[in-house]
Amino acid sequence: MAEVSILQIRVVTTFMLDPDVVLLLSYLSKMGYVTAPTRLGLGGTSITPIMPPNIIAMKGNVKVDYDFGRKSLGVEGLYAREVTSTLQDLWQALKNLSIDVDRALVPYEVIMVASASLSPKFSNNVEVSDLLGFNLRIVEASFALENGDPTSPSKWFHVRITPVYSSYRPGERENLYRIEVVYRDEKEKILKFIENAGDILKRLLERV
Repeated sequence: MAEVSILQIRVVTTFMLDPDVVLLLSYLSKMGYVTAPTRLGLGGTSITPIMPPNIIAMKGNVKVDYDFGRKSLGVEGLYAREVTSTLQDLWQALKNLSIDVDRALVPYEVIMVASASLSPKFSNNVEVSDLLGFNLRIVEASFALENGDPTSPSKWFHVRITPVYSSYRPGERENLYRIEVVYRDEKEKILKFIENAGDILKRLLERV
């Protein structure tokens, strides 16, 4: 089995109360981020996203977005080190605003997309020839936290493994698979997972 390639990492968290996004952008600008322009007006300060619908800051390959309706802050990038570095910058900027990031931001959720060349998985046959005239076989699967609740704000894990059908060839020794992960947990556990995701997913795939 080849190494797992991480294609996309996104971390989302939600504020209990609206932060001062204008001041947050000011601190991020001082940290070297390209930030969304702001404009003073009679109704207050307006923010024009760098990219629609809600990208408010960028640095390198990482984008920071904020959804004013849901009060959710997101960080998205390609590389674990850049994503975790941006999260640390955000936490420091929020602390400068006297925000307790351990209490004000709940929950933390990472959404990850990866790929790997794997030997055929889930090849169990399903006997339905009497219904369809042919049998079926399982070619994809998903796994979730044992006894977990997908609506839980504090802890959830789900991984889905599917073949990339455009390159799928029955009988081949290995095929390309897409791996999608949703993981919700405490801040430090999310960080540790991001930093070690390639190795964790490789070992997980060897066991399923």
